[in-house]
Amino acid sequence: MKLVGADVYIWSQGIPEVPKQVGPFQLLFISNRGTRVLQPVEPKAECIDWWRCRYRAEREVSHHEVHVLLETLSQKHVWTQAQKLFEISGTNAYSEPY
Repeated sequence: MKLVGADVYIWSQGIPEVPKQVGPFQLLFISNRGTRVLQPVEPKAECIDWWRCRYRAEREVSHHEVHVLLETLSQKHVWTQAQKLFEISGTNAYSEPY
């Protein structure tokens, strides 16, 4: 099992302005209620104030690097939940949004 990223759930009235890169992590997309709303934008999405920001690295990362990601996001945002993303035998062990 290999740690490769994190989904960070942020409370915000609109699409949060989050960094595109933090350390080894790239922002892949932002989703709301399971629908991708950023990268690419879904124009008919009905959104609430809880956004999932998916950050993923090209390599295995440490739990400390995920902690640094959360500390960085905490400087400007209120995050309510984080879920670490793992690969098992090269296959994603996490779901993709619609």
